[in-house]
Amino acid sequence: MKELIPVSAVPCDYADVSGSFPVYLTFDDGPNPFCTPEVLDVLTQHRVPATFFVIGTYAAEQPELIRRMIAQGHEVANHTMTHPDLSRCGPVQVRGEVLMASEAIRSACRQAAPRHMRAPYGKWTEEVLATSAQAGLTAVHWSVDPRDWSQPGVDRIVTSVLGAVRPGSIVLLHDGYPPDEDATCADATRRDQTVRALSYLVPALQRRGFVIRPLPQLH
Repeated sequence: MKELIPVSAVPCDYADVSGSFPVYLTFDDGPNPFCTPEVLDVLTQHRVPATFFVIGTYAAEQPELIRRMIAQGHEVANHTMTHPDLSRCGPVQVRGEVLMASEAIRSACRQAAPRHMRAPYGKWTEEVLATSAQAGLTAVHWSVDPRDWSQPGVDRIVTSVLGAVRPGSIVLLHDGYPPDEDATCADATRRDQTVRALSYLVPALQRRGFVIRPLPQLH
C-alpha cells in the first residue's frame, strides 16, 4: 500500500469571504435506483443543491438518475469507476479509475461536466492527487461525517451533523453502496435513515443561518 497523504492536505471545507455561512452537502456511492430518487425528492422539496460523488459503473447503469441530478441543478462528481482502495492500486489503474468514471458520467448525460473527485474511503496518495489534477478535477475530502452508512439512527445523524457543522463545512452522506456491498442491498432500507435525517437536516441548517451551496469551482 502506498503512503497516504494527510487529510489536511486535501480540501475539507471552503471558507466564504462574503460573510455568509455556506455548507456543502455531498453524497457518495450512488446513484442507487432505490435510494437516490428519495434523496433527490428531499432536495427538490427544500430547493437546495448538492454534489453527488458517483461511481462510474452505477452512472452507466442508471443514466436517467444522472440526467435528473443535472436537470435539478446538482453537481455530479467523480468517485472512481469501481470504488477501489486507490492506495492499493498501481498508476495505470488509478488513472483508469478516474478517467473512466468521468467518461461514464459524461456518457450518461451530455450536460454533465465533472469538476471534483473524492477518493473511495477517503484514502489519498500523491498519485491520486496528481491524477485528479491532470484530469482537471479538484480533490475534495469532507469535514463532517455522521457515519450514516453505519445506520446509527436518524437522531444520531442529525445531531452529529448539527454539532459539528461550521461555516464552510463539507458534509459527507451516502445515497448508495460500494459494489462489494451492493449485492446485499437490494432495497432502500439501509439508506432510509439518511433520507429521513436529510429531511430534518436541511431546514435545521437553514434555521441556524447556513446557506446550502454547490461546491465551488477551483480549477
